[in-house]
Amino acid sequence: MATFDFRELTDDQLPSGKWAAALLHALARDEAAGRRPERLIEPRLGTWTRFRGRLTEADLIALLFEDAAVLHPIPFDPAALGEPIKSDPLPDAVVQGWLATLAALDLKASPPSYVEEQARLLGLPTRMARSELHVVKPHQRVLELPGTGGQLSHHLVSSQRDLTLQDNFAVACGSWQELTLAGILALDLGAPRSDFAMKIGPEDLRNPAHPLRQRTVDFVIGLHPDKGGLFRIQDQLAIWFPTAKILLV
Repeated sequence: MATFDFRELTDDQLPSGKWAAALLHALARDEAAGRRPERLIEPRLGTWTRFRGRLTEADLIALLFEDAAVLHPIPFDPAALGEPIKSDPLPDAVVQGWLATLAALDLKASPPSYVEEQARLLGLPTRMARSELHVVKPHQRVLELPGTGGQLSHHLVSSQRDLTLQDNFAVACGSWQELTLAGILALDLGAPRSDFAMKIGPEDLRNPAHPLRQRTVDFVIGLHPDKGGLFRIQDQLAIWFPTAKILLV
C-alpha cells in the first residue's frame, strides 16, 4: 500500500506535514469522484505545468488549500482549527514525492477503508463497534462526542441516505486532528459546508451554559471508555443529556 513519506520532515514540521498529506489525499479523492476539477490527479499536472511560472509544487498545494477553504475552512484553513498548524511551505522535494504517491493510492477505496486510513494518519482511534449504532430518523439530531473526529457520523450518513452531516449531526472535536478528520469526512460525503464540526475544550461539556449542552439532541454517540473514550454514561452523560439515547461503541 502506498503511503506518504515523512522522513525528511523535522519534528516541528511533522504536524503540518500530516495535516497537509491528509488534505492532499482528500482533494485527490474528491477529484477522482468528479466533485472538483482535476488538478492533483491530472496527467503530468498539465494545467499547473502550463501556468506555474516560477511557482513550486508546494505553492500548488497552498493554492488548492486556499481555494478549498472558501467553502470548507475546516479543515483547509489552519486558523479555523484553533491550533498553531504552520502554513509555511513544506520542502518542495517532499511535496513532489507526495504528488507521486497520489498516483499509487486507491482514490476510490471503500468509505470504511478510506476513513480508517485517514484516521490512522492523524493518530486517531479506529476500533469502534459502528454496527451497534441505532437507526437515526431524518428529523432526529445527533451529537458525536470528542475523540472520534466524526467517524461515527460518517458511518451513519453513509449507511442511511436520508441523513446529512449538516442537518442531522454536531461533531464535537477535542483536537486539530479531530477537526481535520471531520472536515475531510464532510468532503467525502459531499457536504456543502463543515460548520457541523466544532472545537471544544476538556471542560466545555461540563459547563451547563455551553451551547452544546443547550442543544436538544436525540442521540449522543461516542467512543466507549474501554477503548479510550473520555466519558461514561452513568455519572456524566446521562446527567448532561437526560432526554437523549446514549450510545458508546
